[in-house]
Amino acid sequence: MLQAKTEAARQFLYHCGWLVTQGRDCVREVSMLKAFAGELANEVLYTCQQFHGGMGYMRETAIERLTRDARVLSIGGGATEVMLDEVAKRS
Repeated sequence: MLQAKTEAARQFLYHCGWLVTQGRDCVREVSMLKAFAGELANEVLYTCQQFHGGMGYMRETAIERLTRDARVLSIGGGATEVMLDEVAKRS
């Protein structure tokens, strides 16, 4: 299921890129994409961390670092709630 969600996010990213090249206003779509992709990255990495068990929480491991860094995606550049608020304003 995570692979399907990741592919959906990729296709939505391509669509947003296409909208930009067409010169169309795409703030709503980009806000939706950022909210979705940030939450999806956290979901995927949390699942990977669970798969690794105790090692997923050990400092110095790649999965621990990736999981920690993924938290920034849904915060940096506008929290998910801010992005969803932007979507609501433009719907």
